[in-house]
Amino acid sequence: MTTPQLSDPREFVQYVIAAVEANPDLREPLLRAILTEEFLELPARVARIEDEILPRIESDIQTLKEDVSVLKEDVGTLKDNVGWLRGKAHETDFSRLAASLLNRDLGLRRVRVVKGNVVSPSRHAEEFADNIDDAAESDTITDEQYRRILATDVIAQCRRPGSSERVWVAVEVSGRLDENDISRAVASAAILRALFGEEALPVVAGERIDPPDVERAERSGVVVISLDE
Repeated sequence: MTTPQLSDPREFVQYVIAAVEANPDLREPLLRAILTEEFLELPARVARIEDEILPRIESDIQTLKEDVSVLKEDVGTLKDNVGWLRGKAHETDFSRLAASLLNRDLGLRRVRVVKGNVVSPSRHAEEFADNIDDAAESDTITDEQYRRILATDVIAQCRRPGSSERVWVAVEVSGRLDENDISRAVASAAILRALFGEEALPVVAGERIDPPDVERAERSGVVVISLDE
């Protein structure tokens, strides 16, 4: 094929384009003459990526999502466990410091913890346990009331200054206090009041409590003791 004499490069390009369009079999030789081998292999590489690599990436992403989901569950479980441990630590702290805390916030004296995490064997604790068991066996209290007393975090018997009358204190302890702690403390105090025929005070103790729950505690006659000091 005779190539015309074209002085303008643009005219030459147009000539080449027209020749390729008229002769499609010239396309591949022209590309090989103009482009590098790496560039010519690019479509095949892209196709390989789509066929082989992308599915693996998608599989890896799915696996990663599943791993993240499991990790979230593990973190949630860890938070729950930490919360439980903190709660138990608070119960232990309150049991150990009950005399000081109940005197500070309620003015009570002669504090005897009869149920709590660090209750040492004592006449008061043994008598209380026997009284609760006897009340349950004689149907003086229901099984539900019996379980509520056993589940109460801390129970103490105290006296007011200058008085011989015994005062019971039912305490629910938590890192973050809420309406459930308040209702449990009220229920425990009511059972003690009915069982012994004596004054019984509901108390909640913890690090934090939201303002609405502070108001709820006040309306329910529940004393809030801060452990964040």
